[in-house]
Amino acid sequence: MAKNRFNPKPLSELAPKWSDKLSNYVEKAQDINSLQAPLAQALGPILSKKCRVANYAQGTLYIEASSATLATRLGYLKMEILSAFRQSGLHDCGQIKITSNPEAQQRLQRVTEPSSAPKNNPGLSQATANQLSQLAENAPPGLREKLLKLASHNRSNKN
Repeated sequence: MAKNRFNPKPLSELAPKWSDKLSNYVEKAQDINSLQAPLAQALGPILSKKCRVANYAQGTLYIEASSATLATRLGYLKMEILSAFRQSGLHDCGQIKITSNPEAQQRLQRVTEPSSAPKNNPGLSQATANQLSQLAENAPPGLREKLLKLASHNRSNKN
């Protein structure tokens, strides 16, 4: 029987040195992701959507908040968070460090919101298209062309 050269090969065969590192990385990411549940339990549904567990190393829990204001608020709740993590089985957690990172909110939205179908672009309203056409009447020739092209994207042309 001929060997199919297009069959995927296991990662351990392609890059034996990287395989262990990647599997360790995936395992660490899954462990950190599992720590999000006790955080949600400690903070409630509203606050937990605005922060995430960034890391856990050597008894220190690192939390990223989406804003500095939220980071300050979480600072006041450190003891409640610490108690919730200890009750969930993380007994060696002794310290919590909170940082603000606006990108944390974007990362959370990608995880919590499933990708949906592309949203329909409604286009411009007829009134806006008319205003752009009126503005184009007194505009220089190069700008006039661009304004008229933009005005042609109104809703009545979409239907």
